[in-house]
Amino acid sequence: MSQRLFIAQRAARAAGKILLAKLRDARDIRYKGKRDIVTDADYAAERIIQQTIHARFPNDQFISEEGDAQEHQRLWAQANTSNDLALWIIDPLDGTTNYARGLNIFCTSIALYRAGHVQIGVVYDPVADELYSAERGRGARLNGKPIHVSAVRSLDEAVFGAEWARAPRARQRAAQVFARILQRTMTGRALGSAALSLCQVAAGRLDGYLHLSLAPWDVAAAALIIEEAGGKITTPSGTAWTVHSKAYVASNGYLHDSILKYFR
Repeated sequence: MSQRLFIAQRAARAAGKILLAKLRDARDIRYKGKRDIVTDADYAAERIIQQTIHARFPNDQFISEEGDAQEHQRLWAQANTSNDLALWIIDPLDGTTNYARGLNIFCTSIALYRAGHVQIGVVYDPVADELYSAERGRGARLNGKPIHVSAVRSLDEAVFGAEWARAPRARQRAAQVFARILQRTMTGRALGSAALSLCQVAAGRLDGYLHLSLAPWDVAAAALIIEEAGGKITTPSGTAWTVHSKAYVASNGYLHDSILKYFR
């Protein structure tokens, strides 16, 4: 295990401890936009993540869901022109609406982006105490044990997941595609946390998943974990994913082509 993966895991667990401690407290909830909220717990978790990583790697930089948009643009430009920059992509609390409502499905997501690719991914579910992690080329793990996607080869046997975009048009399209897929699959799930849902695909608990409006911090860590667990993640057109793709389809690989047909 690399030092950066070790520190990312430590940071994720520290953030999870804060989220659990604040879970039953009165929430300070603010609206960033329609269907887009942030809580005091988001900010507290973000601070401990950055402090934990900076204590060991003071020159590393951060892009976080709660960060400044102009600073994000500067850092992306730097990351795409230099292989030396270690850029952490952080979602301190993925599943904020669940968290604010007292629904216990949420997580912390931390990814390291370097040399044009996600190199490390860590997703921590503090309620279940499940830590998903991956390093590029070294496989995926759950609480230290190797994980692999499911072996389901038929949509008739599949459990399929989805989440809903904030933008009305993307939300409508996702609902339409999901409804069509559900006519074929065993059943469907909408958990309310994109990063955690993607990790369920990596762990073989879900067989496929779609989301048509994700930011880099929502997907960066979990997408690497899926790939390292033997799964597949692309855009709905089937092109290779990047952290900037926005729309994503994930699967165990066996079902991928069948799922993509529903977008045509």
